[in-house]
Amino acid sequence: MESLQVLVVSMGRKDLSLANKMNFDCSAIIANQTDRCDYISERREYGLVEMYSTDTRGVGTNRNIALAAADAEFILFADDDVCYYDGLKRNILKAFSDEPRADVLVFGVDIIRNGRITERRHYKNKRLHVWNSMRFGTYAIAARREAIEKNSIIFNTNFGGGCIYGSGEDSLFIKACFDCGLRVFSSSYVLGTCSKDASSWFTGCNEKYFFDRGALMGYLFPKMPHLMALYFAVNFKKETDIRCKKRISLMFAGLRAGKKLIPYSEYSTEEST
Repeated sequence: MESLQVLVVSMGRKDLSLANKMNFDCSAIIANQTDRCDYISERREYGLVEMYSTDTRGVGTNRNIALAAADAEFILFADDDVCYYDGLKRNILKAFSDEPRADVLVFGVDIIRNGRITERRHYKNKRLHVWNSMRFGTYAIAARREAIEKNSIIFNTNFGGGCIYGSGEDSLFIKACFDCGLRVFSSSYVLGTCSKDASSWFTGCNEKYFFDRGALMGYLFPKMPHLMALYFAVNFKKETDIRCKKRISLMFAGLRAGKKLIPYSEYSTEEST
């Protein structure tokens, strides 16, 4: 059994050249959204690189495809815009060895915009709790595969790029880990760089964004969704020109819609009629 596998989600790939770009030094599984269904693999000096291409859509579905194919002791989730620093495998395994209590580790990453590092998301070695762990992206998360598999934890397929609601699958995954009693820690190790120049799904903090976040609050905080939606709407003011009253209205509408999986397109159509 492999000690570490990188589980990558990507789109439109035709070959395994992505492995060179990402600079991982361990086995990897690429779940590739495209217009065909096939499987290719290549044994490299550091391990087996596999790519499962399917015509499925949605980041959660494709993360689940990679997760189902994984068989390593440790797994590291990844996006295709990450480039790892040298020594990835050694440092990931060392981080778990240094913190044997951890079922899940969240690592640091350097954010690149326009070719330069503009933000350093670096963390201390400490245990996390549900209230301070909702801001981490999936691409920075590693886990003991057995702990994830034993608790049947998978990604929600209604949230994230290409899904009904535009983001949140990472927060829901971490929340599921806490709900199952897994121990989550942050690590001071920095994985590499992640490019934030473009996104295939994020179009800014517009009305759909707040609607979708409202739906997310219902799943993250089922006991107090309205309070959390209100808190988010009131405090999220620097990144948008939408007035506070409208932000609250959109989030509450999303909260109601999320119970029936109604997308923003249907809500906006109703609003215009």
